[in-house]
Amino acid sequence: MVFYETTLLIRGNFPANEARLLLRESVRTITDQEGSVFRILDLGWRHTAQPVTKPRVGVFHYGRWYVMNWGGPPTAVGELKQTFQYNTGVLRFLTQKLRGPNDMYRPRSTYYP
Repeated sequence: MVFYETTLLIRGNFPANEARLLLRESVRTITDQEGSVFRILDLGWRHTAQPVTKPRVGVFHYGRWYVMNWGGPPTAVGELKQTFQYNTGVLRFLTQKLRGPNDMYRPRSTYYP
């Protein structure tokens, strides 16, 4: 099993119930590929340093950040990318491969400046 960390920026005017459905859909995508999600961390509302432009949706200066730690096969990364790429609520996402399971459990205070 390969370990990953995915960071999401969801636009500010995206409804909260649809954000929950998006996270459930991403968890389902990972578990269908025989993976498992270890933690979903809500980092809250934050302003971005630069305006984020999403074509045909608008320009955004803030959004809600989520961090998801999960493990699974490398093919799940492509499926997750498709899930986020074609959703209008996701402004930015980044999936990083972790060196090992010990890198997943950083304290929450390290995410805040």
